[in-house]
Amino acid sequence: MPILPVSSFKSGAKVFGKYLDQPALVEKLYDAMPAVLTGTAVGYGMYDTMQAPKEQRKKRAVKNASVLGFTVASALLATRGLKIKGKQIFEGIIELPEKDSEGLKEVFAKPLSQKAKAMVERVAEDKVLKFKEVKELMQEFKNNLKDENLVSKVIPDAESEAPFADLLKLSWLGLIPVLGGIAGGVVGDKLVKDDWKKQFPDKVKEGTYQYLNNIALCNVGAGLGALTMNVLNVKSKTARFVAMMTGVLGVGLVAGSAIANFIGKNYINPLFDKNKKVEHKSFKDMVKNLNSERHPEALDVSLHLDDVASVGFVSGLKWIGPVLPMLYSVSAYRAGIGYRNGRVEPSKTEKVN
Repeated sequence: MPILPVSSFKSGAKVFGKYLDQPALVEKLYDAMPAVLTGTAVGYGMYDTMQAPKEQRKKRAVKNASVLGFTVASALLATRGLKIKGKQIFEGIIELPEKDSEGLKEVFAKPLSQKAKAMVERVAEDKVLKFKEVKELMQEFKNNLKDENLVSKVIPDAESEAPFADLLKLSWLGLIPVLGGIAGGVVGDKLVKDDWKKQFPDKVKEGTYQYLNNIALCNVGAGLGALTMNVLNVKSKTARFVAMMTGVLGVGLVAGSAIANFIGKNYINPLFDKNKKVEHKSFKDMVKNLNSERHPEALDVSLHLDDVASVGFVSGLKWIGPVLPMLYSVSAYRAGIGYRNGRVEPSKTEKVN
């Protein structure tokens, strides 16, 4: 099989990136997400319920419905905001990219071919161009108009102008579903008449672990990576992406577990159990007892897929924005069921030690 030259690969990647940058395409994904997220939640809830012993399935179904219902609702509210009778109560955290009306006018003034003009008109009408059409449009700008950058007038570049502000928004976006999952877990416990007060501390500790280890501290690491690139005046998108992911792995994956466990042992445990005392105060003791409260596992590592998505979003992949609530919902669900290492998962039995 012939090997494509590097130049062809880069060219194809650039076209694909522009294809995904289309505001109309991002909006279609945004509009589809409520049904996708709800359908996925329903499917997983049914699957998990059927994994429980037959006599416990009704109870598990109620808990799953509560946790997943609150998780989905809070994730969608965080993303989209709330509008009642046409009145916007509050704005969503994710902002959709907008078409460049002035840029489109500028392109229309150029001597375009009839085919290229028709494609630009479709973009102005909020239609989505096919990959092949984006490629043809870019080739016309480059070959006939000698200005390949004109494509950014038709399909605006989506690179973030304020990466730190965007990372802060994503941290809020991750927090809201986690809080929703915990609330759903409490309501589920009450509905099935379980001792919710006994199980609440585990939900808070798991929620803290999920949020710090899998969301917030990873965004801090990405921010440090972006700051380093700014100080060094590095403009390369690839270099900036690598630097931010390095920060994610260093701060989130490595230090996140230690910090989350430290907070759980020294602040959350004594808060809910007055007989619990601070177990270790020094950094040395914290490192020594790194995994004694909750250790990272395969799913936790896989959850860092949302960090890759977050970095991609800040790097300019705005189509990722509508997908982030689905990725964060996994952490929210785990917080809602109060999952802890070394304990039997609620999907196996309803007993929580």
